[in-house]
Amino acid sequence: MTEQVKHYFARGNTADGLHSLVKSVYQGLNTIYVVQGYPGGTAALIGGIASAWTARGWNLELIHQPLESDLLEGIILEDARIGLVDSDAWSDDFILEGTEIRYFDIRGTFDAQKIAENSETIAILESEISNLHVKAYETFLRTLRIHDEWEKFYIDNLDRGVMDQLAQEWGDEYLIPQLEGKVSVATHRFLGAATSRGAVDFVPNLTDKLQTRIFVKGRPGSGKSTLFKKIANSALDRGIDTEIYHCGFDPHSLDMLIFPELSLAIFDSTAPHEHYPVREGDSILDVYELAITEGTDEKYALEVADVKARYTSSMKESTAYLTQAKQTRDQLRDIYLGAVDAEALFKCTESLLNEIDGLVSGIATTAH
Repeated sequence: MTEQVKHYFARGNTADGLHSLVKSVYQGLNTIYVVQGYPGGTAALIGGIASAWTARGWNLELIHQPLESDLLEGIILEDARIGLVDSDAWSDDFILEGTEIRYFDIRGTFDAQKIAENSETIAILESEISNLHVKAYETFLRTLRIHDEWEKFYIDNLDRGVMDQLAQEWGDEYLIPQLEGKVSVATHRFLGAATSRGAVDFVPNLTDKLQTRIFVKGRPGSGKSTLFKKIANSALDRGIDTEIYHCGFDPHSLDMLIFPELSLAIFDSTAPHEHYPVREGDSILDVYELAITEGTDEKYALEVADVKARYTSSMKESTAYLTQAKQTRDQLRDIYLGAVDAEALFKCTESLLNEIDGLVSGIATTAH
């Protein structure tokens, strides 16, 4: 049976553009395979390897594509400290000390002549995809500015002293160092993303094996992200490893912290990733009740309703651009898959599996 398979994103379609946390996600690994491929082929290879490894019951991290969340752009084999990543998500500028980077090229598995015959169409589709992403990011930024209006009603009525005290008390209660003098590690990820299907999150998957889960409720501008930043800094100062999950809409904002050593998570549990306690160890922390002036919702009900409506409309427009980008990418993928030698792609997948199996066996032998 599978020990644990974690799902998350390393990149996001945000108001800040296509934002990458890939370097942080892949830090500390011994070996990273960068797969150089093409639309459809790379995802097929990575998906095939993920299925094989899942069937073996290994601890995995499955890293999803931000446009099409059903597809993967990376895998991390935790116990062997081996990673696999689509070259589209990778940058040769990434410097990871102590990590060996190996490139695995599958571009020879399609008929180059067929691709050449469609080169003009491919160029048009690639340009259209790029333009649609630009439009999406511009609209996300406009949507964020509307969200700023929404936040202001609550920022102006926030008791910051209460929130500062909450951060201190919460840290003292929960953030108990496990080892004296240990150096902490921070890993940055996205728990969700704005995809072609709208907002997608993996909060239940990322937290379901943890003993303690704190569901933070509140309103936009009620200090949740600032609270998380203070708690994260406190944890890192105390030598506690911290998984820091950024907002898939505004990457400068935080949505969740996980402390694996403490089997503990605290996360923003409001839309678009709204969840509720379902078991022992779950509890709600409502910062609206604790730190916002009583009656703020009622006082600004009409104004908030107007902003919320404009925000929702603008977000739908942003998502529509991503939907069009996905549909256009499907056309591009069909061209490549129509030229693929399926047997050659299968052999490439088997070859990479065998190579990594050899690495894993060598690691296991050394460990013993």
